[in-house]
Amino acid sequence: MRSLVGLLLWALLAVLAGMLLKESIGDVVFLVPPKRVDLSFGLFILAAMAALWLAFWLGRALQRLAAFPERVRIYRARRTELGAHRALYEALRALLEGRFVRAERAAQDAQRTPEVAGMAALIGARAAHRMREYERRDQWLEQAGSDQELTTARQVVSAELWAEQRQPARALHAIESLQSSGARHLHAMRIALSAHVQAGHWHDVVRIVRTLEKRHALTAEAAARVRRIAVRGLLADAGDDAQALERTWDQVDASDRLVPEVALDAARRLNEAGRGRPAALALEAVLERNWDERLLDEYAHCAEPGSRATIERAESWLKEHPRSQPLLRCLARICLREQLWGKARAYLEECRRLGEDAQTSLALAELSEAIGDAEGAARHFREAALGLGRQAPPEPLAPRPPRTIRREATW
Repeated sequence: MRSLVGLLLWALLAVLAGMLLKESIGDVVFLVPPKRVDLSFGLFILAAMAALWLAFWLGRALQRLAAFPERVRIYRARRTELGAHRALYEALRALLEGRFVRAERAAQDAQRTPEVAGMAALIGARAAHRMREYERRDQWLEQAGSDQELTTARQVVSAELWAEQRQPARALHAIESLQSSGARHLHAMRIALSAHVQAGHWHDVVRIVRTLEKRHALTAEAAARVRRIAVRGLLADAGDDAQALERTWDQVDASDRLVPEVALDAARRLNEAGRGRPAALALEAVLERNWDERLLDEYAHCAEPGSRATIERAESWLKEHPRSQPLLRCLARICLREQLWGKARAYLEECRRLGEDAQTSLALAELSEAIGDAEGAARHFREAALGLGRQAPPEPLAPRPPRTIRREATW
């Protein structure tokens, strides 16, 4: 279309020139003593236009010639920039493909352009981290620090990599630097959660889990699992201090106290500290709402005043679960502790009738020892040993501490 318009304009100019040159309207005289040059007006116009055209193109050629070095510089810079962008793309692709050596090499090539040098340094840091080249990774992170626009990205990447390396102090320092600027990133909070778990900052873990769960940044299953870890950590920090254990357990959320694994761990620690009543209450709260036979063995260890009420409560459960062997053994052990030999034997015999079990034989052996029946105790111990050899014991929620095992052996 532009060519057509150009041709029409040239044709129009040719027609106008022909009309002007058709008739002579005068002459143009140039006096150059001692010579004189006469030109027709039309020829003068054509010559003037030709001279202007030549002057225009000559000036343009001179301008291009003067700007040639700058154009060469711009071309080279552009070529370098395109090469750096291509290298950055190659580094990112190699990182995602798991080719970390190639990713780091491409990131090094991308350092030629300052605009992408910082981003390439972060990619190089991730690649070096995946290859466990931690010193080189830190060098990459220092190079990325020269780009002020990537300050947030560098802090997040640094915290994530240090948390993966299990350096929670450095990771939390990076997160604190990020949050001091007013930024609140959910991903940074997830990294902080991992670092706090590694450092054992359980109160911070509980606080961050609540925030992430409220913002739907953590699934319910993951949040429950982390809360269980945090509660166990809080109980472990309380140590053997009975009052501290009770106080810590009372501060745990009601929903977390109803988790069987958490309640079992708390009951074990409370029993070891001599707090049978709080341990029993912790287990009863779970058993009343979510029946779990794995808790009954620890419930039998809850030595509390007024165990007759405990027996009555367990017997009420037996009405709902009459064929529960763990419940029958639990009742037998409580009766054994209360020296109710007849009831203990009745429960154990009923448990044995439902099925042969090494733990039942062991409880019968302990009962025989308690009443002075050495022959019966030896026979039941032998049955328990044979039963343990034939079948693997049921997998518990968590291994029982040695002190509790020694206490069981004293029955």
